[in-house]
Amino acid sequence: MSQVRIVDASYVDVPETAVRPPGPIKLTAMEALWIVIPVLQHVLLYEGDDDTPPFDAIVQSLRSSLAATLRSFAPLAGKLVHLEETGNVGISCSASDSVRFVVAECDADIGRLAGDEEHDLRVLEGLVPEVDMSLLPTPVLAVQATRFQGGVAVGVTVHHGVADGRALWTFVEAWAAACRGETPATTPCFDRSLVKLPGGEELARSVVRKVAPNLPSVRGCSLSCLIKHVFCLRSSN
Repeated sequence: MSQVRIVDASYVDVPETAVRPPGPIKLTAMEALWIVIPVLQHVLLYEGDDDTPPFDAIVQSLRSSLAATLRSFAPLAGKLVHLEETGNVGISCSASDSVRFVVAECDADIGRLAGDEEHDLRVLEGLVPEVDMSLLPTPVLAVQATRFQGGVAVGVTVHHGVADGRALWTFVEAWAAACRGETPATTPCFDRSLVKLPGGEELARSVVRKVAPNLPSVRGCSLSCLIKHVFCLRSSN
């Protein structure tokens, strides 16, 4: 039975030249809903060929390009915190921020894992870094690179209150562009004041009090009752 084994864990620092917000980025009411169901994860599987670089070279490229990407995405290296003085939850950024980078290996065949056969959900779950987001402050982002027989997997875990699927994909696209030595097509915007909602910050605080009354604990309902399933989509679908 295939297993994912962690072989290294380190941190990628945010460059000193990064653009950081002047203060904490307070979550809007729409984002605050997700502080008790926080985990958003994506896995990208890459099949290798004869021209694929050695795994160590891939890891080095991923690390250096991640650092370059964090220059524009610095808040993703921050921490989600409880702002006790206002009752809000927000992203706190500092000069010492970094992102956890996990390196792992798996003896499974990546082509089989990504194919039409029955998927090994236990292996797939092991391809994304574990982050305990049940207590604030908590990291916003972590990444993982896994060596396979015949390929590489890149997994990303991000706090859903900070980034939805579209925002996470914007980050992944920017990271991929940096890895190729290109300039990202999109520049992120973290200015929550552009989101106009009736009630503004008071509505956000009300949502926080409702969904997470025991801050800094943000333990939500158990997701064990949910059914996990894998869908294979092709260009013809």
